[in-house]
Amino acid sequence: MKKTLSIVIAMAVAGMSSVVSADSHGDMGLEFSANVAMTSDYVFRGVSQNEGDLAIQGGFDVAHTSGIYAGVWASNVSNDLYDSSSVETDVYAGWAGEVGPVGIDVGVLQFIYPGQTSAGDPLDTTEWHIGVSGSVGPVGLGLTYYTSDDYFATGDAAYVDLGAEYAIGSVTLAAHYGWTDFDANAGFKDYEDWSIGASTEYGGFGFDLTYTDTDAEIGQCFGVTDNDCDDIVAFTVSKSL
Repeated sequence: MKKTLSIVIAMAVAGMSSVVSADSHGDMGLEFSANVAMTSDYVFRGVSQNEGDLAIQGGFDVAHTSGIYAGVWASNVSNDLYDSSSVETDVYAGWAGEVGPVGIDVGVLQFIYPGQTSAGDPLDTTEWHIGVSGSVGPVGLGLTYYTSDDYFATGDAAYVDLGAEYAIGSVTLAAHYGWTDFDANAGFKDYEDWSIGASTEYGGFGFDLTYTDTDAEIGQCFGVTDNDCDDIVAFTVSKSL
């Protein structure tokens, strides 16, 4: 989302944990929060962002009682994937609220990769999203549509994110399906990604174990190597601040 959104819509977090603690400022209607996480592999839309290496991540958020929110989130990434940039910084804002039993989230996110050395188009990307969430009995469901007119220098692209969660005692099971739709001239074929995982909290820490895979064809992985798109298991420990 995350990367870090106010309501649970894009539930395929896969290494982007957003366990949050809040400090309320009632006079202004503001609520501040922060999060930090360590993951064995930062996976974004089915693709490893750091070639299977450890990632340290964290963010800060502010939300207003009106539903308006904003925040910043960062993680280390592979400098081979992002043209010598080893850090991803995301800045985002939007509105989240409820209409009856349905949660709605509309917002924009800017991916920033400082220190790029490529002579080509910058990989910094602006992406808009709209999502809905709700529940059917004990199952939480979310559907989010993302769109960008220059998706990591590949042209127009869209992403559809469908997720489901089910709590069994203190353990939450999560499943996700996503579809990346590239521009016809991008040089990449559309691909699907999916994941299943389980998360829980203990001793003030969050723990998440997620398996991710894609159907990206050999030579068409939107990563450094084809291994970055297949059979990834990521373990994440997070902490609210």
